Amino acid sequence: MSARTKKAAELAVFTAVAFIFSYIESLFPLPIPFPGIKLGLANLIILVVLCQDGMRAAFCVSITRNVLNALTFGSLFGLFYSLAGSVLSLLVMAALLSRKSSPFSLAGISAVGGVLHNIGQFFVAAVLAGFSAILNYLPFLYFAGLIAGVLTGVLAEMCLRRLPRAARRSFL
Repeated sequence: MSARTKKAAELAVFTAVAFIFSYIESLFPLPIPFPGIKLGLANLIILVVLCQDGMRAAFCVSITRNVLNALTFGSLFGLFYSLAGSVLSLLVMAALLSRKSSPFSLAGISAVGGVLHNIGQFFVAAVLAGFSAILNYLPFLYFAGLIAGVLTGVLAEMCLRRLPRAARRSFL
């Protein structure tokens, strides 16, 4: 099997796991009064792929998972929300990871990604519903993204430490 085929198979498995994590998370909504706030367990997989394989691979896994979720469990509007959050957070996390001497830990980078994911979704909602109609929701999205991002980052660090040394990033 060629290295390229192996990598495609690996990314397909990561996509499947992220898709399954999204599904499991939808079965057990958090007991909080704010709709749409989740832990984002699928983002754990995206973060691991970003650290291990880079932006392009993480982007492919993320977009594929978002489209699969929308086609299987969601809607076109759900896809818009997911894509806005995913693309914005992934771009910034990749930029922070690409710096040779980043002042952030992986948990910090993931926290930034979690906040930006929710802000991306907030802007889609603002376009659809009007900014003033949802402005009061922004602080809850901020703190939910921060908490979920830190948790995801810590879990990603634990996963990445179990990878072979050649696949690890220098900050681990």
